[in-house]
Amino acid sequence: MPGRARRRYTTFLVAVTPERTRKAPRPVVYAVMKPNAEEALDAVRGLAEPQADVALVGGLSTRIAKALKLKPDEPRAV
Repeated sequence: MPGRARRRYTTFLVAVTPERTRKAPRPVVYAVMKPNAEEALDAVRGLAEPQADVALVGGLSTRIAKALKLKPDEPRAV
């Protein structure tokens, strides 16, 4: 009797750059475990201000994600 299919997660790095002001804004980078890049971007967009730029900037290995104790569907600033 097979169990339910296991969902595969990938850890994505997503940068949020606030709207430009007089000073150069510092981007905040979030690590988020999601099945695909679109879902990772949507999860971080929910945390960002509407004017902020949200961009996928990379990924993390499984080893580093475990060391950071990341959980699926839980964005964390790194």
